[in-house]
Amino acid sequence: MPRTFRLHFFLWGALTLGACTSATNPKVKIAQIGLSEDERHHLRDRSIAKALTDASLATANLRHSRDRYNQAVATVLLELQERAPLKDWSKPIRVEQAGQDWEIHFDQRSFEEQGKPAWAPSAFDRALPASKINSNGYDQKVANTGLGAPMVLAFEDVERLNQQRRYRPANGVYVLGTAVLEFGCADSPLAPIPVHLRLINPLAQRQYRLAGSNHCLASDITAAIEISLNNPYIVKSAGKGLLRPDQHQEMGLFALEQHTPGKIPVVFVHGLRSDAHIWRNAVNEIYADPKLQARYQPVLFLYPTGLSVPGSAAKLRRSLNHFRQTWDPTGTDPGMNNMVIVGHSMGGLLSRMQVIDSASDFRKAFFTRPIQEVPWLGRELAKKVQSVLVFDRQPFVKRAVFVAVPHRGSAIADWRLVQIAIHLIKLPSELIGLASQALTADVSALNPALLSYNLLGLRSVDMLSPDHPYFQALQKRPILVPYHSIIGDRGRGDSPDSSDGVVPYGSSHLDGAESEFITPHPHSCVGQTETVAEIMRILRLHIGCR
Repeated sequence: MPRTFRLHFFLWGALTLGACTSATNPKVKIAQIGLSEDERHHLRDRSIAKALTDASLATANLRHSRDRYNQAVATVLLELQERAPLKDWSKPIRVEQAGQDWEIHFDQRSFEEQGKPAWAPSAFDRALPASKINSNGYDQKVANTGLGAPMVLAFEDVERLNQQRRYRPANGVYVLGTAVLEFGCADSPLAPIPVHLRLINPLAQRQYRLAGSNHCLASDITAAIEISLNNPYIVKSAGKGLLRPDQHQEMGLFALEQHTPGKIPVVFVHGLRSDAHIWRNAVNEIYADPKLQARYQPVLFLYPTGLSVPGSAAKLRRSLNHFRQTWDPTGTDPGMNNMVIVGHSMGGLLSRMQVIDSASDFRKAFFTRPIQEVPWLGRELAKKVQSVLVFDRQPFVKRAVFVAVPHRGSAIADWRLVQIAIHLIKLPSELIGLASQALTADVSALNPALLSYNLLGLRSVDMLSPDHPYFQALQKRPILVPYHSIIGDRGRGDSPDSSDGVVPYGSSHLDGAESEFITPHPHSCVGQTETVAEIMRILRLHIGCR
């Protein structure tokens, strides 16, 4: 095995999670070319016509024929997107059948009205049947039986996404939808029967009135979570963000649904060699509990983990403010002003830096004098460094949960092989230039402790060393909100002498925590039943619910 590969592999596994197998989207046939005007008015398709007939007949007796109706709806949607891409579902499409034609109509909605309570199908690139999505690995499946065909709607045109949507991962947006068909009456014996194909958002509307009766909508929230979080793009971001933060700097907050006023954002922050998919079980459990689902909105932070901890914490700080300004520009939303932040491993350090004031301690961890007095920084760079190292707490974050967090570092970061492997992390040129400039200029402006680290310890793994001056600064700053600790002991029951295999108890423990829970699992404990249950307990506590 080549030496470089050995180092790469060691760094990959030494400090963090093992990644789960990522989900793959179910295969569905998608039309690449839209219908011509002639085809739109004269679509001869026996399969779609038969499914429309089946759905129409079943509508008359949904009490006994609901499954037949649901299957027919799914067939219409999936067969139709084989004939015409969803982007082409704006004008009506006429389906010809011997003896009786059908004319399918679709919702058209503005961007602001999307999902309230329905979606415009033309806004998406494809529809994936929820029943075909592998949802293994969850403690429970959050799904309801009822009327309609549960789907996951995929918006994967990244260029169009960037124009219309705020930050989302560059693979796209995946939202929950339930397809229903509503039949009208033809104007004359020769006219087509009007059919309305609707894509209802079951998170916004739980019931649908059809054929004179109200029906619970079918839904599969777990399928949408799986596609959104446990997909190859998200999972691969872990390795890319750790080893090549110079090339992979995508970062920001994203959610499975747009913000609902009054809901409390729960911000999940992943660790060093992990990504947003590690939180899928916790997100799923929030949606599984009606009280939590009604009060909380899960939000996830995606970032390249090879960057320095203060640098990534500053980007999280900016992302939180941008998220809040986007959805609550007046700053009056009670939910937005009551955020909870949950961080795992290094992500817990980023989270902790949202609920403390820096004073001058972090500046002193890196510089011996005020930043504006370091001549080789220059005015613009000094402003950037100042924003990273000097900050106030986020006043709208009201509670923090720390999961397997190295509050005092991890000795693994100082292992010789890890130190050699750290060189595989490629920092952005701006940071490399900063370190090079510092070392060739007046080093008296630097904290002498930084000189023992390669590139002044600006890589995230270096900054996890217990001896890094960052931790001395961190310990001086009080946490200004209620906080909780979840600590792994690998099932050995030996706390306070325990370790989760990466972080010892002494590093994870914090005096003053409102609660400390020992989970019988190793460092990669985030998705385990006991860990998730404790996070849910804390969320219930936060809203005064037992």
